[in-house]
Amino acid sequence: MSERYQKTFVSVREFVESWDKEIYQLTNLDFFIYLLINNIGNHLERQYFIGERKESPFYLDFDLLGSLCFNIGDNLEIFFKENCFGKCSLNCPLDMDTIVPENNLPENSFTRKRIKLLSEYLVGDRSKENFLRLDILNFVLLDTLAHFYNEELGLEVEEDDVAILQMAEFIINVIIQFIRIEGQGLLRNPYENAQEYFQELLEIEEESREDTWTVDEEGWTPEAEEHEQWDAPDDKIEMVISRFLDESLANSPERNDWMIPYVQMLQAFLQEQPDVYDVFDLREDHLLEFLSTWLVQEYTMQDDRQVQHNFRMLARFVTWLYNTYNIDFKRTFLSYYDKVKTDVPRVIRALNYYLNEYDIFNTLLIREAEDIEKVSGFYQIRAMGSFQSKVLHLEDLHKFHEFPVVKFYSNIFNQIRTGDILQATLFKNPNGLWEVLEIHFIYPGIAERFIKTL
Repeated sequence: MSERYQKTFVSVREFVESWDKEIYQLTNLDFFIYLLINNIGNHLERQYFIGERKESPFYLDFDLLGSLCFNIGDNLEIFFKENCFGKCSLNCPLDMDTIVPENNLPENSFTRKRIKLLSEYLVGDRSKENFLRLDILNFVLLDTLAHFYNEELGLEVEEDDVAILQMAEFIINVIIQFIRIEGQGLLRNPYENAQEYFQELLEIEEESREDTWTVDEEGWTPEAEEHEQWDAPDDKIEMVISRFLDESLANSPERNDWMIPYVQMLQAFLQEQPDVYDVFDLREDHLLEFLSTWLVQEYTMQDDRQVQHNFRMLARFVTWLYNTYNIDFKRTFLSYYDKVKTDVPRVIRALNYYLNEYDIFNTLLIREAEDIEKVSGFYQIRAMGSFQSKVLHLEDLHKFHEFPVVKFYSNIFNQIRTGDILQATLFKNPNGLWEVLEIHFIYPGIAERFIKTL
């Protein structure tokens, strides 16, 4: 299974109905927990319950994984509320690389006690990440796992059972990495209202279920009566887009007026495609290119949360195409959406953070220095070193030349992933090592085939 394909172990609807809150009460912290639940489920299924573990009595199928991950998320939110965003002042989730001093401890009495207690278990490394690891292991994971296996599978296990400890160690690594990637945005304002996020996902989820599918001997067919084949007029693409928007507004102008800028964005993209003249020139790859490259460029220095509106609009457009022209991109779109729904907002967020932090004056000095060797291009990340090493292994997608050691001194190091594509300029530093001078765009790996044609 592709690293970027994400299963949904707990649907948005299931989460909202089970979270003991009205949708208008849901917060950024709730949204983070929802995303984390499904992220843990995917990692456990793809990377943990493999090989011999599939035959282990601790093995969990899809439904049990969903239940376990929901329990972990529920208990983790309680921990965050009571500690990280409550009594403790260390702010570990947003400051994990900072070292906690042995002296000059915070005045907060609760925090001082926590530090002294946890320090007894730490040898040397007093980073806030390790404090957070210990707390989540002790107050969330070990108890949740032992209780789940006792209650759900009837296994008599304790928190110090080897299988429980191994699974807890795996899950805490997933949680820490997810906090580094997704938590930096959502957890900065944990109690900010997130109803809009949930509402958008609910609408996408409901729209994707409008047509159910069954398999017959010849392949996939809709259960509803199939549209009769008919000869639609050769409508120019700009006329098709305008018609889609007009019909959407005519049906419910107050409810659908949010779509206007996002439809215009799609129209601008399609009008730039030399191979798209009318609606029947549309291909599935146009959808993926729009999602994986165009949106990245459009949202540079913009609010990445608006990307969800594009996803929602495109889902409606695909449904409208099927109903109006019998052009069926539904299954393809859902497949593409699964591959970009988290990666596209992530790379946009990383790029925007990078552009806000990088030293433009130093960049200009190096860029204009004729005696410094520089190269520019599209580089795919083939491997990554540790956060401390800040080393990337890059491959030029056009010249097929590899750069096995490239230094990248940026705080977004933990927000990028293997497979991402950097449109960047590299230079040789005084030590003779290649280093990233500046990044122009960051694309998800699924955009590779479109980047190669640039």
